[in-house]
Amino acid sequence: MRRFYLFFLVSVLILSVAPTSAQAQISASVTLYNADVLSFPTISGFVDPIDANGMFASGLKADAVSIVEDGQTLAADSFAELAIPLQLAVAVNQGQALAAQNANGIARFQRVSQVIQQWAQTLSADFPDDVSLISQTGSVISHASPAEFLVSLQSFQPDMRAAVPNLQSLASALDIVAAQTPRVGMKRAVLFITPQMPDPELGAALDPLIQRAVENKIRVFIWYVDSASAFANTSAALFNNLAIQTGGGMFQFSGEERFPDLESYFAPLRRIYQLSYSSQIRSAGEHTLEVQVNLPTAGATRSDATTFNLDVQPPNAFFVSPSLQITRRAPEDDPYNAEILLPETQEIEVIVEFPDGFKRPLTRVTLYADGVAVGENTSEPFTKFVWDLTPYTTSGEHQLSVEAADALGLSKMSVSAPVTITVVKPPSGFKAFLAKHRSSLTFGAILLAGLVLFAILLGGRLRSLSLRAVQERRRAQNDPLTQPLAAIAEPVTVRRKDPKETNPRLKAVKVAAESDAAASLVRLQADGQIAAVPPISLNGAEVIVGKDPVQCGQILDDPSVAPLHARIRATEDGGYLLLDLQPAAGTWINYEALPREGRRLTHGDMVHFGQLKYRFMLRTPPQPRTPKVISVSPEDE
Repeated sequence: MRRFYLFFLVSVLILSVAPTSAQAQISASVTLYNADVLSFPTISGFVDPIDANGMFASGLKADAVSIVEDGQTLAADSFAELAIPLQLAVAVNQGQALAAQNANGIARFQRVSQVIQQWAQTLSADFPDDVSLISQTGSVISHASPAEFLVSLQSFQPDMRAAVPNLQSLASALDIVAAQTPRVGMKRAVLFITPQMPDPELGAALDPLIQRAVENKIRVFIWYVDSASAFANTSAALFNNLAIQTGGGMFQFSGEERFPDLESYFAPLRRIYQLSYSSQIRSAGEHTLEVQVNLPTAGATRSDATTFNLDVQPPNAFFVSPSLQITRRAPEDDPYNAEILLPETQEIEVIVEFPDGFKRPLTRVTLYADGVAVGENTSEPFTKFVWDLTPYTTSGEHQLSVEAADALGLSKMSVSAPVTITVVKPPSGFKAFLAKHRSSLTFGAILLAGLVLFAILLGGRLRSLSLRAVQERRRAQNDPLTQPLAAIAEPVTVRRKDPKETNPRLKAVKVAAESDAAASLVRLQADGQIAAVPPISLNGAEVIVGKDPVQCGQILDDPSVAPLHARIRATEDGGYLLLDLQPAAGTWINYEALPREGRRLTHGDMVHFGQLKYRFMLRTPPQPRTPKVISVSPEDE
């Protein structure tokens, strides 16, 4: 009891003169580790709350936590308690007292080593601690797994009797665990095994080590191994102060005492919270982050501010292969319709990227034409638009741009893309009216002519019958014996029409055959009949078609024909190559747009120059191929 009271009085005396800054560090605190911004706008980190008793505050919920980001208080999205490995350094301060043996011949350090080995054997290999073993001569093994540490400890046989106790192993252990931990959020501890050190300067030597342990949040646990008479001296009190100041504990062993459970030391150090929240940062630069936790035993406790740099930029949208030229014209099957212009819509596709590398949800993507919104997507798919072209009835250039906005409210307008809309209007006026209603007018004229002819024939027949009746009556009056005779109808001779006069294609062959040129383009009407205009004779090496009387060899006076519309070039093998000179209305062959490299004409091809229709005819058409019949026997089948 005298030893106990003496140890108590010495401890109180030492604690009364201990540095107040170190004492304050073991009060309630909150530590934030590593603000992880890789998943921005979600930011995460590890939080270590310590209550007023210096113990890990377990069982906290998300509503007990708030985040202070750049001075703005935010709620946590998640706050989950996790198990983590421990970073531990076992430091052995060698001395003669550790070599003393009990009645069974077992040295004190041998017994200490056995207890530590038993603890190391219980550690999980799937969730390994980072363990080091240090002696006065340096590191025996550092940053090892529990299995590797166990092998090193079993083979560790220092000469305790020849060693002089000092603080070198403790300083080395603090160096090792103060370095960067293998895993963010791992907590640090030192188990210091030491005999007494009757050094009058021991307190002064321990002060900087205590300060360093406090600053790096390293808990120091002391196993004081010596004779029972040394438990109440100044050395024991100073080491006890070291344990208290760093949040650790002290155990005294003379050879008979029961060892404490090592895991009871380290279990609270194997817990931490993982925090995540939705950031509201909208600008690039340096930002501050603090975490405030409402601790049951200490109330609201805030961590130190953590600073981090973040590059935040608005989303960038741009067009995918925009169509730089759009041509609108009347439908092909109704070329004189001034009410409908095709196409009526144009598909637009964009891509949205995040230059800062942080992909975030989009809230809006808007398409603009000449600064006016013509489409907006507020849900998936954000990147596809259908541009309404019906308001554009005149030719002109328009500027397309797109704006994207993300969940943070950041938005940016893209660079404008010029798009030229060319409107090919159908012909108008009296000629266009006649051409548009040609079939109806022709049918009406034929019907009217038929009615007039029928009326003339009917009138003549009636007059003839009336005159004959009068003559018969007179003849009957003059010759009573004369009887009226039946009229004898003469046979009507029907002339068989030449097929070339009724079939438009055969008629075109006939027209081409009458031409002096080897090939010609025969003009067709809208209904496919031969037009009453001379064909285009293809004489010479080249014929240029268009409206320009100076540069063109064949003049086509039609609004849909360009000044320089197309070129027809004779080839060396006697054929003809049709080339497009890029007019607005285009050149078409068999209702397909002419490719850039042109196309070779074949007998009977249908060619359009704008709205004008022609058929390509050879003066001497090629002989049709005779089908070849192949007989297949049942054996071949």
